[in-house]
Amino acid sequence: MKNLFITTLFAVLSFNAFGWGNIGHRVVGQIAEARLSPAALAKVYAITGKESLADLANWPDWIKSDETWAHASVWHYVSIPDGQTYETIQRNPQGDIVQAIERFTNDLRDPNLSRQKKREAIAFLVHLMGDIHQPLHVGRVEDQGGNATKLTWFGVNTNLHEVWDEKLVEMEKMSYGDYVKFIDKKDPAREAVWRNAPIATWMEESMAMRSLVYGNIPPVVADVGLPKYWEYKYYYKVSGAMNERMLIAGVRLAALLERNL
Repeated sequence: MKNLFITTLFAVLSFNAFGWGNIGHRVVGQIAEARLSPAALAKVYAITGKESLADLANWPDWIKSDETWAHASVWHYVSIPDGQTYETIQRNPQGDIVQAIERFTNDLRDPNLSRQKKREAIAFLVHLMGDIHQPLHVGRVEDQGGNATKLTWFGVNTNLHEVWDEKLVEMEKMSYGDYVKFIDKKDPAREAVWRNAPIATWMEESMAMRSLVYGNIPPVVADVGLPKYWEYKYYYKVSGAMNERMLIAGVRLAALLERNL
C-alpha cells in the first residue's frame, strides 16, 4: 500500500517537461559535437549512421506521444525541494533524470549492446544533458517545476516552465546554428572546471538559479495581471544565465561522450 501511495503521489506531481525546446536542445548537441575529438566523433557516427547530435537531440521528446515510451516521461526531470539535495529526497520509484543519465552512460560502455540501443542512449544523453541544465527540470515539487506557476507571455496564457523551455529561446529569433555562434565563446579555463564537475554539481547549479528564475517575475497587479511588457525585462535579466546553461550542457555532454564511447 505504501509503494502504491508513493507511485500515485509522484504521478500527481509529475509534469510536462520538454527541456529547451527544439532549438535549445539542438544548440546543446551542436556545441558538444564541435568539441569531440575525431576519434570520438567517428564512434558517434558509426552508431548513429552519421546523424549529428543536433539531429538526435529532440527524439526523446518526440517519442512521448508513443504509448510504448510513456514510462520515459519521468526520465526528463527530478523534483528537489528547497534546502534538500538529491541524496536526501525520497526518489521517484519510476525513475528520474539522474538515474536515466547514469543508465544511458553505462549503455554506451556496454560492448554487447546493439547499435540501435546505443543510438537510443546517445539521443537520450544529448537531450537529458540539456534538460538537467534547464533549472526548472531540477524543480520544486510544489509548483511542478514551474508548470503550476501560471503566466501570460505577450498576452498568451502559459506557465513558467514553458517560458524557460521555449519562449525565452524563441525571443532571439535565431536558427540553432546561429544560436550556437551567438553563445559559444570558447574559454578553456572555465570549460575545464565545467567538464570535471560531478552530476550533483549540475543539479546544485540549476537549483541555485531559483532566485533568478522566480525572483524576476513582477507582482501581479489586481484585476490587470502582470505589468505590460514585463516579458522584456524578464528576458533581459535571465537570458545570459540561460544561454550559459546551454553552453555548459554542451561542454559536459562532449566530455561525457569522450569518456564513455
